[in-house]
Amino acid sequence: MKTKITKIKATDAKISSRGGLTLIIKYIENIKLYEVITGVVLLKLVFAGKGLSLQQFVKQVIAHFIDGTNMSISGFDQKKKDKSYAAILENKPNEMASSHQIKRMFIKFSIMPNSLYNMILHKLFTWRLKIDKPKIITIGIDTMVLDNDYSLKKEGCEPTYKNKKGFQPLHINWGPYLIDVTFRNGKAHSNHGTDYIDRVTAVVNLIRKEYDQDIPIILCADSGFSDQKAFDHFDDLNIHFITTSRLYDDERIYAQQLTSEQFSQLSNGQITWKYFDFGSKRKSWKQFRRSIFTTVSCDENGQYLLGLSSNKTDNFIFTNIGTNEKADEKLIQAGGQKYLEAENVIRLSHQRGADELIHRSIKELATKEQLPFKRMGMNRAYYFFMVISHFIFEVYKRDVTEEVISVNSYPNTFRRKIIDFAAKITSGSGYIIFNIPRCIFNEFKMDNLWKKCLSPPIIQLG
Repeated sequence: MKTKITKIKATDAKISSRGGLTLIIKYIENIKLYEVITGVVLLKLVFAGKGLSLQQFVKQVIAHFIDGTNMSISGFDQKKKDKSYAAILENKPNEMASSHQIKRMFIKFSIMPNSLYNMILHKLFTWRLKIDKPKIITIGIDTMVLDNDYSLKKEGCEPTYKNKKGFQPLHINWGPYLIDVTFRNGKAHSNHGTDYIDRVTAVVNLIRKEYDQDIPIILCADSGFSDQKAFDHFDDLNIHFITTSRLYDDERIYAQQLTSEQFSQLSNGQITWKYFDFGSKRKSWKQFRRSIFTTVSCDENGQYLLGLSSNKTDNFIFTNIGTNEKADEKLIQAGGQKYLEAENVIRLSHQRGADELIHRSIKELATKEQLPFKRMGMNRAYYFFMVISHFIFEVYKRDVTEEVISVNSYPNTFRRKIIDFAAKITSGSGYIIFNIPRCIFNEFKMDNLWKKCLSPPIIQLG
């Protein structure tokens, strides 16, 4: 009976179940993220000396996304009353934002265009380029539908190709990082206006200016971005592209006339493809382009398929790898000779499936697809802060927690292990002490994580 609980009472001790937020807030402060955002935002916005500061807004909004417990804007009112949560963020209780303060700040941010937010993402991107030092850069481009079908009066919430009302931002990614985003209404398709060409050009120019003038760049895209004007433009930029495309009737007839001896085979251990590497020219095109026709000959269940399979698995891959001399020369000099082979072009094209996992990750970070505001500008600001938070989530895994959790872990797994643990904030002898249960401390080597948070690689502000 000595171990039985017989009483209950309230305590003023600062105890939180979100102990991991302290480490990530310390990391964010030390990489100089606040200075990067402030330097860009103050180009457009003016903040009064009173009320919620810009740094506090950024800190609490990013903590809001990383935490993921209560994603409603009204959840800030609950956090404002929680002295333990304030202590975890290294705040005084009166520094915590109310939901009304957060809304007013998003109103201010609503006038900022996509280009200014992308200045922040570009700073983060070049920071990681200079850390990772890649010799060949492969980027992907795609759109992501945010289903807001039940929203009655949201500006820009329009029908998408998925027959749902919502938004359809355009994403450019480098590995796990979103490096350029255009927040758009729902009816803006993949190749809408000049967004595709403009944003790829901006990223290419950024890489060549801030990282390496001569580095080979390979762009991977799906059939929604198959466009002759874009292909010509990328040839002029001297970058490589790999773009899938649906088959037209005349192309399917041509493929059906090919003999089995003309095909080569490629397998990834589960699925086997047949492919044919040749040159093709569509009716409105001015020139022939390298094309690779692929079809599944053996599916993941080991079932062999006779003839051509369905429209879902038969496609063309258009590329200028091997046909753009200047870009090919840079690729070979960087050690990318293997990419000239058809097999590796196909593999790069198929890796787009892995790139799309970013969409799953960012939706899991957000916990829901519905955006909270009626005004387009406010939702754009909210979405960009979510994207910035996702970037921080990815770099934090690589800079701090790689030894204790996989860098491929999704937000929910990360939260359950690295964010959601008990912590108690105490003070004494002039110190504020972050107390963690010994079992958690030892399992996740918290002393080592703490040291990494205090001395991370810093974002260059120049």
